[in-house]
Amino acid sequence: MALDEKYFSLAEVLAVAERHPFYAPGVQYPPHKDAILAIREQVAARAHTPDLSSQPLLWKSSLYKTIERLVDDTDPQNTFRQGIYASTTGGGSSPKPLFFATDVAENRQQRLAFGRFLGTVGLVTERDWVVTIHSAGELYRSLDLTLELLENGGASVLAAGQFMLPEAVINLIIKYHANVLAGDSTQIVNMVHYISSLPKSEREKFKLDKIIYTSESLTPGQRAQIHSVLGADLMICSLLGSAEAGPYGFSCPNITGKNQSGDGTAAYEDFVFDTRLTLMEILPATVDEQDENQTPSPIPDGEKGAIAQTSLIRLRNPLVRYMTGDVGSLHDLPEQARSFVSQSAWPHLKVLRLYGRDRRFSFEWSGNYFEFSTLNLLMNEEIAGILQWQVILEKMVESPLESRLEFRILLTRGNGGAKEKISDRIKKFCYVDASLERKFGILFVNDMGDFVRSPGARKVIKFVDRQD
Repeated sequence: MALDEKYFSLAEVLAVAERHPFYAPGVQYPPHKDAILAIREQVAARAHTPDLSSQPLLWKSSLYKTIERLVDDTDPQNTFRQGIYASTTGGGSSPKPLFFATDVAENRQQRLAFGRFLGTVGLVTERDWVVTIHSAGELYRSLDLTLELLENGGASVLAAGQFMLPEAVINLIIKYHANVLAGDSTQIVNMVHYISSLPKSEREKFKLDKIIYTSESLTPGQRAQIHSVLGADLMICSLLGSAEAGPYGFSCPNITGKNQSGDGTAAYEDFVFDTRLTLMEILPATVDEQDENQTPSPIPDGEKGAIAQTSLIRLRNPLVRYMTGDVGSLHDLPEQARSFVSQSAWPHLKVLRLYGRDRRFSFEWSGNYFEFSTLNLLMNEEIAGILQWQVILEKMVESPLESRLEFRILLTRGNGGAKEKISDRIKKFCYVDASLERKFGILFVNDMGDFVRSPGARKVIKFVDRQD
């Protein structure tokens, strides 16, 4: 992957961060382009070794608050609103959509470089025809992101989108002899479930040899089902990114070596990333959002902890020591990857072993992440009449590869007539459409005995995870 002047040094990123409202509360607006150019020239003129560990951590709550202020400010001096690529962040759980603004040129350059990288390591090839069922709309842009990345990698991509029925998607695959299906993990599982219902004569009309998925990791059971339906030789690959950082990691069995056999027993996913483009730190699990000035040092490679990310691509609106809300560890590339990675790139690549979301801050259901802080605000302050509530996430009895989300709610006396209004508000918050109704429920209970309680203090557990 060729790097050019569009990629920035850590010293440049930290210098811009010093004058950006994300990190300096007293600064009203981000620096304009001329000011950023002057900052880069100043950095180049002095010999300075940057110290990332001295930079305070950036948490989602602080970031979102600043973004909301900048978005609402229409003053012509507000550079945050000028020439930006915008997409939603926060996993869709915020009652008021917030987005992360990226410089348009920086965004396009990142997509070009990362897409070409996917081509050089063989995740996609010029022979691949990809049908993508990724989503778009309501500021969500995974469809155009996937299209551009895979096209830059050399593939031919057909934009099916999220509204095309499974039957139509299969017809598209057959008509154009597509060999790759892409989508978020929930979409992939649903499509594979549909394919499993087709008669053998229909399934023999097409051959998929690769799945490329995004969003939450596939479970071992889901991987086993995919291989059972589509064949043991099917390659399952994944892309990793966010609205805040853009695309930055990928998983491919040729390189990471995991789940090729289909047993999928590991409770993690390995992603390759380039340290010239993004820096990942693994911090102690004890880091606390309430301590605004903490500057923890990373723990050694191989140890599990909280992930902090610094982008060397985002300069205009820097991302420095950003707490992603995930748990992971860092590792070297396996030796088997040498046949796919050039010798020049090898020293710059690392493996991020991703274990999933940090349960202290959020949970995932059906492709969306829900922040506990936002859910608490909704249930405790924004909806009147709720005395007690609880959220239960569990495997579906009739479909163990999928999860059901249930809200249990105890209303204050005299509020029984508000059930429909409250239900509608919660469904809107959780983005429950017709396709998700069977996996979602709201139970209005009569007393505290209907809640799941802690065994010792008998407290109502706000979030109950029964997926394991």
